[in-house]
Amino acid sequence: GSGCPMVQQQPRYVAAKKNMPVHFICYSQEPQSMQWYKTSEDSDDLYELDRNTSHYSIERKDNFINFTIFRINYKDNGIYVCDSKNLTAEKKQPHLCGTELRVMSHNNIQQIQSRNTLKDAIIIIQSILLVIFISVPMLLFLDKVSDSPWSPSRVSTSFFLVQGLEVDQMATYEDITPFRDVKAKWTVGEHPGEE
Repeated sequence: GSGCPMVQQQPRYVAAKKNMPVHFICYSQEPQSMQWYKTSEDSDDLYELDRNTSHYSIERKDNFINFTIFRINYKDNGIYVCDSKNLTAEKKQPHLCGTELRVMSHNNIQQIQSRNTLKDAIIIIQSILLVIFISVPMLLFLDKVSDSPWSPSRVSTSFFLVQGLEVDQMATYEDITPFRDVKAKWTVGEHPGEE
């Protein structure tokens, strides 16, 4: 069928280096009636894995079946499914709840590590550039503000200077003349051209 039967298969995905061992476990109430199969994503071929070989072993216990590949290679890439026996004889497809195995070379792992190192370096460089591009304009802006005549430090200094000038230029009490009501000459009747 297309659904998952009453089995639990672990793990669901394995990515491992070439020549490493891998283990799959299938939990079932009737392990004697279950079997491991291998298929691939791009093919409908179904391979029965029912006997121990020099490449893999199958171990049945009371409530699980353990499938172990001793040293994986690229031919082992595929999907491993634990399902009932005789699927190929009955021309049925296994359920879709299998375990995918990806075999990776040492070069691939080194490339991944070097990519991670490169990504870390790029992140650090971006952080430094971000700090520079934010800090420099801010510092230039603050420097221009402090040079402007309306900057807070200049405004307060200018205010005190102006006040000081006003105090210095103000007449003292003795210099103040009494107010006289003197009418302007042109209001009295003189002609502006006469003196």
